[in-house]
Amino acid sequence: MRMRASLSVALLSAVVLTGACARAERSSSGAMESSAAPAPVQTAGLPLHAQAPSPGAPPLSRRAMRITVETTVLVDAFDPALRRLRTAVEEHGGYVSDARVHGGPHHSASLEARIPSARVGAFRAVVASVGEVVSDAEKAEDVTEQRADIGARLRNARAQEKRLLDLLSDRTGSLADVIAVEGQLASVRQTIEQIEAQERLLEGQIAYATVKLSITTRYETPAVGAGGRIARAARDGVENASEFLVNAAVIVATAGPTLLLLAALGAVVYYALLAVLRRRAASRPRPPAQAGPA
Repeated sequence: MRMRASLSVALLSAVVLTGACARAERSSSGAMESSAAPAPVQTAGLPLHAQAPSPGAPPLSRRAMRITVETTVLVDAFDPALRRLRTAVEEHGGYVSDARVHGGPHHSASLEARIPSARVGAFRAVVASVGEVVSDAEKAEDVTEQRADIGARLRNARAQEKRLLDLLSDRTGSLADVIAVEGQLASVRQTIEQIEAQERLLEGQIAYATVKLSITTRYETPAVGAGGRIARAARDGVENASEFLVNAAVIVATAGPTLLLLAALGAVVYYALLAVLRRRAASRPRPPAQAGPA
């Protein structure tokens, strides 16, 4: 009985400590950030042409950054430029996660690549050499606190798992107590797996920057002389005339049946009124003729 009571008290203590750890997660995340291992150096805010740091410059901030780059490039030759960009992605240790090519008279494509954060600057220099960069945007999101919070939650969950395993190792309680501890242990392990998945996702976003590229073929309007302008005006006139005739035919075809029906009803009403007026005129008595002077 004494061993069973001690096991129940230990189980109750584990449940209470679980709630206390959950409440202390956010308050301890700031302290964990300073005591945790330093985050890898991230290279956010690199220009299009990568430049070497000047001697004596202060070290980069040791913050965890999630980098996103969006660039639009105009190229003269579409296929060679697309092949060069794909090759550059592989050369810089990245991979293409999404690619869409649009055909037509003016080829275009959109690529989404994942590039190691430390090599984003060098890759953007290659992009600038392929064509004319018409738009460029970069976003660096600081996720240091989010990383520290995930680490604190994972450590607390693993500590709780260890306490529950220690309780099961005694095997001195009743079967009901053992089943209760095993149920709580399964829940804790599920929480650990979820937190580890979040940690892997965040670490991948920190290690690899997202680069979105839009490639468009350059298009120049050819010069048109006087003869070409006259021919184009003639074509426009013929097209306008044909469009007018088509629209008129559509209007007639659409409103014709309705107009015919209204005309038929108007004719019926007209002849009916005319017949009524004629009958009234015929039924009126004629005045007697007056005799003239002898």
